Amino acid sequence: MDKAKILIVDDLVENLYSLEQIIEKEDREIISATSGNEALKLARANEFALVITDVQMPEMNGFEFIEIFRSKKENQHVPVIFATAINKEKQYVIKGYSEGAVDYLYKPLDPDIVSAKVDIFVTLYNQKKALEHQNQELEALNNLKNKFLGIAAHDIRNPLAIIEFYSKSLLTELKPTLKDSSKIQELENIVVSTKFAQNLVNDFLDISKMESGNIELIEEMVGVNSFLESNIKFNQVFANKKSIELVKKIKVDDLKAAFDRNKMSQVLNNLISNAVKFSHKDTKIFLEAVVKKGDLVISITDEGQGIPDNEIDILFNPFAQTSVKSTAGEKSTGLGLMIVKKILDAHNAQITVTSEVGVGSCFQIVLPIKELGPQETIIQQTDEQKISISDEKLNIVVVDDDILMRTLTEVVFSKVGGNITMLEDGEALLEQVNEINPDLVFTDINMPGINGYDLVKQMRNMGLDIPVFGLTGLINDEVQKLSKKSGMDGVYEKPPVENMLKHIISQIHEEKPV
Repeated sequence: MDKAKILIVDDLVENLYSLEQIIEKEDREIISATSGNEALKLARANEFALVITDVQMPEMNGFEFIEIFRSKKENQHVPVIFATAINKEKQYVIKGYSEGAVDYLYKPLDPDIVSAKVDIFVTLYNQKKALEHQNQELEALNNLKNKFLGIAAHDIRNPLAIIEFYSKSLLTELKPTLKDSSKIQELENIVVSTKFAQNLVNDFLDISKMESGNIELIEEMVGVNSFLESNIKFNQVFANKKSIELVKKIKVDDLKAAFDRNKMSQVLNNLISNAVKFSHKDTKIFLEAVVKKGDLVISITDEGQGIPDNEIDILFNPFAQTSVKSTAGEKSTGLGLMIVKKILDAHNAQITVTSEVGVGSCFQIVLPIKELGPQETIIQQTDEQKISISDEKLNIVVVDDDILMRTLTEVVFSKVGGNITMLEDGEALLEQVNEINPDLVFTDINMPGINGYDLVKQMRNMGLDIPVFGLTGLINDEVQKLSKKSGMDGVYEKPPVENMLKHIISQIHEEKPV
């Protein structure tokens, strides 16, 4: 660690020499100046742990020097001690403290007192620098951890997605023919356990990103009514399994508001799925939305078991566990509500919980209604529509180094049609691109050799302006930025889903010249 620097200022050289002899030690460097102007020049070139300045000096007195010194942001917290033989009256002492002094020394100086006081400030400075160094190390370790989690997510999500896909396929295919119900239950257990593992990976990644301060909102103007309708429709599928009715009471007219659509969907899906999880069969969950005093107020109210008063305060803590258990054995990571709280905090929104045991619970969100400038695109969610696919087959290329993921992706693509070419690396696509003449490309992002970003850059440099989409096990703000910068048309999580593919293919058919 560098030595602590102490600036001493006095117009009399003998006073500087005397003070230097008193405070000089191995752990510090003493720098002296005989005027305020000289001291200010030194301050521009050095970081000081402490400033000791005489008050009565020609041209610029100590008060004036410190006023200018303090005007620089980097000097605002540097401790200052005034040394004086004349200005001992109360008014001068008060003025000194008002200029930012932490102490006064009176001449003639008492060596023991001066030495003790300076020792304290040097110790505090060294502790501060040590803490800053530790924080830098912790930040570096945290960044390394996040990088590791990103790699782990990619490597873990792929096999989990494969297990989920094939177990679901087997369940769909064999369920009508299997007479042994225990075998069906085994397959369903595989699906449920795999989904839980995927959710756990996702939650850990979200928490890690948010705890590191990297949460970034991508705000858009969103049609609130259709946004809420879409989330209710999505969650009704899961509620139906317990014969739970989602009742909507949306009174927002044609309101449009700016927020991060994906993250707010994450909030609503978490709260609604929790309400389903802890509610009994044949009950109702009410989703209400109104506008009050410039805020969008969304309430999710269930007829569930309720939460004891003494457990409400811990709901948003990581791995919080209450005495309330899910009604059908559904699992929970214990991280969902913490993520909800952090997303809402980033939106400057509030969430409150009211509950009564045996009656139910209500989670209420108060989101400030915000509008974006006219240069921003207004994005409204619409109900999912059936997408018709042209009979004309597109040449579709999928690039992925994982053979199992290629196999799974090929199965999904085969359902939507097209001439599918599966390649294991970017080099193969660049070599065969003219021969294949693709209409659409999907590429894994994290691949050995040419990664997905560089592959797209090279394709754009070759003059290929065909649609190219990234596929990855981890989508975060950095991935979104890098994919856009590279020239990708978008990025999706693995494995690709059938409806997403139909939508993209249908758009390409519309854009292709007849």
